[in-house]
Amino acid sequence: MKRNDENMDSNEDCSLNSESSSVPSKDPVQVFCRLRTLPEDCQSCVKLISPTTLTLTASSKIGRKEYNYVFKHIFTSYARQRQVFEHVALPLLEDLIKGKNGLLLTYGVTGSGKTYTLTGEPSMPGIMPLCINTLFNSIADYQAQKFLIKSDRMNGFEVQGENDALKDRLLEVKMSTTKMKTVKRGGGDVKNNYENDGTKLRCVNENNLYAVFISYTEIYNNTVYDLLDETSGKVLQAKIIREDSQKRMYINGVVEVEVKSAADAFELFCTGQKRKRMGHTVLNADSSRSHSTFNIRVVQLQKDRSQLMMGQLSLVDLAGSERCSRTQNTGMRLKEASSINNSLMSLRTCLEILRENQLNDANKLVPYRDSRLTLLFKNYFEGEGNIRMIVCINPSIEDCEENLQVLKFAEMTQDVKIPKAESGYTTYKYKTPSKTTKQTPSIQAPATSKIKKVAPFGPKIPSVKLNMENPQENIVVLDSLIKVLHARRQKRERNRQELTKRERHFRKHLLHVHQESVLNKSEIRRLKALLKKEKQTNQKLNIKITDLETSNENFSANTKELQDTIRTLQNTIDEKNMKINQNRLEREKAKQKFALQSEMMSQELDDKLRKQRARLHAAMLAKEAKIQKVKEVLESDAMFACASKQEVEAPVQSEIKIVQETTSSATTVPARRHRRSRSAGEVWLEHNAIKPVALGTVLQPSMKKRKSVSKLKKASDVTNPRQNKYCLLAQEADAGGELETKLYKGDIVPTCGGGAQVIFNDVECLRQESPTGTRAPSTPSRK
Repeated sequence: MKRNDENMDSNEDCSLNSESSSVPSKDPVQVFCRLRTLPEDCQSCVKLISPTTLTLTASSKIGRKEYNYVFKHIFTSYARQRQVFEHVALPLLEDLIKGKNGLLLTYGVTGSGKTYTLTGEPSMPGIMPLCINTLFNSIADYQAQKFLIKSDRMNGFEVQGENDALKDRLLEVKMSTTKMKTVKRGGGDVKNNYENDGTKLRCVNENNLYAVFISYTEIYNNTVYDLLDETSGKVLQAKIIREDSQKRMYINGVVEVEVKSAADAFELFCTGQKRKRMGHTVLNADSSRSHSTFNIRVVQLQKDRSQLMMGQLSLVDLAGSERCSRTQNTGMRLKEASSINNSLMSLRTCLEILRENQLNDANKLVPYRDSRLTLLFKNYFEGEGNIRMIVCINPSIEDCEENLQVLKFAEMTQDVKIPKAESGYTTYKYKTPSKTTKQTPSIQAPATSKIKKVAPFGPKIPSVKLNMENPQENIVVLDSLIKVLHARRQKRERNRQELTKRERHFRKHLLHVHQESVLNKSEIRRLKALLKKEKQTNQKLNIKITDLETSNENFSANTKELQDTIRTLQNTIDEKNMKINQNRLEREKAKQKFALQSEMMSQELDDKLRKQRARLHAAMLAKEAKIQKVKEVLESDAMFACASKQEVEAPVQSEIKIVQETTSSATTVPARRHRRSRSAGEVWLEHNAIKPVALGTVLQPSMKKRKSVSKLKKASDVTNPRQNKYCLLAQEADAGGELETKLYKGDIVPTCGGGAQVIFNDVECLRQESPTGTRAPSTPSRK
């Protein structure tokens, strides 16, 4: 903006002259602190030492440690909204009236009271409503007619004529039923009737006309959106940050609405609040998920001079920094928190580099373009306005670690010095009035009577004196006069012909120039139409690119969420498979344990039966010996044998009966489970540990598909996937000395580790006995 050195009128202590100095002075960023009210059941980690100093007590593994921090001013939980406004925002509002720019940032963790400090409540309005009410209370009688000053949508303003302003006002009245008006009338659910205490500023220049413009934007996931944009579509269109001719950053195509009252400004604010990204988190039920900026631009126009001056006040509600371990965010909330923390980290990095450059007199590049937040407010950090920050603190001990990082950032911010902002007038751009009819310039041919003499018409007419007394002399004089007049007549005719020739030539040349002018104008119109069409096409393509980028970001976010879901489900499946394998192993181990216990019980039972058979066999041999002796006695004495036979027969029969009863009772063992699979798909692994003696039995082991081995040399003999049965052949002598063949059968079961295990489930016995020999009692067996 060009500065004007002329002296300007001022009112009391509000001078609008531009201050010039050879070396611009610098002021540090003023940082204020506000403490939120602490619930009764919570412990505080913050202690107030003085109106400018507080102490934070942090607990660590080593012990408790105290940190002291100094601010411009500290507002306790009992401070009213009016006090915060008077200390922080009122000086910025006075600078706004003087044509200076101002930036107010609210910074803190989630749920620390940032949004409440800026907006407040209807009964206790915050900084934004107080600024709006105070501004309109001050300039109510000095406002310019609406649409007299109009935004050029390129970070500048232009002044248009009264007729064009009147047309715009009539058009606004006709479009009262548009979407913008519908949204405003439908916004009755939002309370915007903030209390107005009638505060006014004294530094208002009565010789100027004022116009107030409002814009409301947000930065969501590092993308800029206009909350007042009325374009069709449910999704807001992304905006681009650009640089104007004065190297100042602005949002291209942002909607700036001229307001004439505080109520109009509050309606626009409520409209933007409905579109602002809000979300529910563990720490805050109504958490801001974006950085919002409420811009107030005041444009002043001199009544008697063709100059205007502009000032801007940006009220920024920064989204709260979050720790995912506390908020437990997932999905889109996690992406939003990551974007918020990254933008705040970029802001901190830029301020650290600015402080380092000032302390070390260095010229290190400040990475403003790492984030849309720092790029948008780049000019403020380079001296285009005053910067103030309100650090909101929740003194709860649960937020101690987050508060420590916030206070460190605030302490570092106070060390950054910003050049003082200057104000001044600039020559405005006058918008040419629209023409309803085109006026073609008329070309008039000059009259011949007004043509200046190009050359004298021949010789000069001599003075004539007639002598009446000498007629002959008079005749000579008249003849000479006639000759002169005749020469002048000829000269005049030649000049007239030359003039006619030149007129024709000039007319021909003029027609040629006119034709070229018409052609050039036609070509210019065609090129302008083509350029306008190309601009529209380019704008549509830019909008389409932005839409595609937004869709791409949404698709990427959905893809990431789906990938996370797939990974979670895959992990769940792996865990379930692992549990299934563990359960299968446990079942197999239980089967093996049961089979082993069954085998041990069978062996114990066989031992008991073998001992019982031996005991009974010995008893029978003793009885047979007694019977043999009785027979011998009977044979020697037949008569005595009859009597002896009667006496001996009864005890023998009773003894035999007892033996039979004992034998039958001893052998009544429940039949062991008998399983013999005849599946056609069974493949046996026959293991002959010893070279078996050929069996002469009629019943033979039947294994159609088998593989015989004498020794298991390698694991593949058992882990072969084609084999599913195992048989171990063993031969030994029984208690009677007869050869007994046992077949130990089992199932080959693959394990989860890639191996195999054999689970024994049956034993078959093959034995031959002599039909005439004494048969010792034995346990039932499979033959």
